[in-house]
Amino acid sequence: MHKHGTTRFSPDRLLVAALVLAVLFVYTGTLYAAPKQVTSAKGGDCKACHGEEKVFSPSHPDTKAMAYKDCLGCHAKGGPQMLQGKLPGGHLHQLRGVTCEKCHGKAAKPEAVDVDQCLKCHNADKLAERTAKVKPENPHTSPHYGTSLDCTLCHRQHAKSENYCNQCHKFNFVVP
Repeated sequence: MHKHGTTRFSPDRLLVAALVLAVLFVYTGTLYAAPKQVTSAKGGDCKACHGEEKVFSPSHPDTKAMAYKDCLGCHAKGGPQMLQGKLPGGHLHQLRGVTCEKCHGKAAKPEAVDVDQCLKCHNADKLAERTAKVKPENPHTSPHYGTSLDCTLCHRQHAKSENYCNQCHKFNFVVP
């Protein structure tokens, strides 16, 4: 006991407590962000991953048999209900028929995906061409990084994508 009836914690105890809290924070955050391990779900079968939780309003059409192209009837690019930049990339891949195994492999514990895996389907030069008219700066030919910027800095598969450039700039483009 310290003066006045208070307990004084040693720096070692504070360090251990901080480390325990940090591990718990990272571990529970990772679990929360991790997708369910469903590799055979069909494109619009939201319940396969989300279970019975309410994903859509009751007035939304049933998505169980939908493919990505079916969603675009209401959610076309540029429209008021567009999906671009609003869904995690993993949802878009799933809706287009790309399974978890396609990127993560068949391992019991899914492998982390690096930029080389992305480039098997998404060609860096073609992406730079497709976004050539994006203003104020083409995000796929950065003046700082060229075309070698890691895809996951902006495009998140299991979380909402972010505009990495906005850490320093104020670019107003939507990141799918």
